[in-house]
Amino acid sequence: MNFINPLKYILLFFLLLSLAFPQAAFAHAVLEKTAPAQDSHLQSSPKGITLTFNERLENEFFSLKVFGEDGEELGRARPKLSVDQKQLSMNVPKLADGHYTVSYQVISADGHPVKGSYIFSIGEGIAGKSKIAPIQQGEGLSPLMSVGRIVYYLSLLLATGWIWWGAMARKQFEQLQELKRSYESWARLLLLIFLLAHIDFGVILAGGYLDQWNVSNVITMLTGTTAGQSWSITTILLMLGFAVLLRHPWVDCVWVLLILAAKSVNGHAFAFEPRILTVFLDLLHLLAASVWAGGLLYILLYFKTFQKHVQWFLRIFSTAALISMGVLIGTGVISTYIYLPKIQYLLATRWGTLLLVKTVLVLVVIAVAGTLRFYLKKQTEGNIRKLVKLDFMLMISIVGIVGIFTYLSPIPANKPLQWQEKTAGMDFKTTISPKVPGTNSFMVEANSHEEGLGIKRIDLNLIYNDNPDVAPIHVPLEVYDQGKYAHFMTDGNYLPFSGNWTAEVRILDSEDNEKVYHNDFVVY
Repeated sequence: MNFINPLKYILLFFLLLSLAFPQAAFAHAVLEKTAPAQDSHLQSSPKGITLTFNERLENEFFSLKVFGEDGEELGRARPKLSVDQKQLSMNVPKLADGHYTVSYQVISADGHPVKGSYIFSIGEGIAGKSKIAPIQQGEGLSPLMSVGRIVYYLSLLLATGWIWWGAMARKQFEQLQELKRSYESWARLLLLIFLLAHIDFGVILAGGYLDQWNVSNVITMLTGTTAGQSWSITTILLMLGFAVLLRHPWVDCVWVLLILAAKSVNGHAFAFEPRILTVFLDLLHLLAASVWAGGLLYILLYFKTFQKHVQWFLRIFSTAALISMGVLIGTGVISTYIYLPKIQYLLATRWGTLLLVKTVLVLVVIAVAGTLRFYLKKQTEGNIRKLVKLDFMLMISIVGIVGIFTYLSPIPANKPLQWQEKTAGMDFKTTISPKVPGTNSFMVEANSHEEGLGIKRIDLNLIYNDNPDVAPIHVPLEVYDQGKYAHFMTDGNYLPFSGNWTAEVRILDSEDNEKVYHNDFVVY
């Protein structure tokens, strides 16, 4: 088939696209608050560790550990998950002065593993003697995983779309036995490809969930997590498909809906509220995509060998494809509105960038569809076939983007502010962690390099740039160290809004000379 050759270039494009950000953090649950805070310096041992996330977590495969400076785990208390499944906490034994690393692993509501660690310290004179590593979150999406996800989504849509259209064309098969045999052979092949891609998807899923591969952990994953349950149900439906499909049209249609419903509960839709609405929108989105993808494949395979049948099919498909595009756009717009608190966040994430690229491709598809309907009326066979090929290539491109961006978070992650300045005679570091609306840890450390000149006072003000009516907010920093090295910090609710902010640091030296510094940042 001539249309196969361009697939090489499309797959190469998406491989290069995935290589553009192989080390990015793609998890969807975001760590919003830590107690003790990242990079904080405590005067005494905390009673426990508490991590708060922005969304519900799975109630299996979570861990929380504390390590000392020698790398040994301290205490082995079992962490607890809160009733709303957003907060992970654990009691710790009394800790001596020193630096400590908190390490965690959780599964977000949309099925993605999230891992990370941060450091805090205890005791006088400990602060400033260690380089504090930033919080690391999420799992990178490797090029191999990217290709695997693209193949998975493509096989899902083509298999379900093929079965759906076969149910719609069943009466035609009674008159064309050769077409029926060919259709059934392709159906079994597409189901087999989907099954293999689904198994590969399950192996990748388990690799992100399981630290130890054993029967008990695998069973817990398959029965105790949403992603595992979705995978298990899909596996059962796929195995049943080989036995029950291609006999009764209504059975085929119900099977397609069940397969797509099982997929809808494993992804973005299941992480947002109202969950019933988001899952239903995702189901409609997948169904529309499968109708479009399966129909295009059907036309391309039978355009030459069953021309009269394809002419009949094209009249039905052109209308169905137009409706599918409307459903895809409608459900996509509503879902985006639900996922994003502010529409400008589209420009702040890779998810948004890929969504905009996908939108452009969909607009091209609509233009191609309009041209195709025009040539259908004129019955210009050569142009029709070229347009269907183009439509198919656009479909693969869109599915490729979906395979990557469904692993990305639609909401920008708030990362702790780590602002460092070096000037003549002085350097300082300002930290705001976790830098979210609500309670944060604020810290300013400064070093004077001038002989006989110390640091007398440090002031921190927060200026809200989105509303001039909001006066600057003064953060009352407490003194922990003063002199050549100064350490000021506090915790509190001094970032009340999301939006654009400016941090103003005022440093007064021992000769009452004041220097003022500014740094802009965004709170999502």
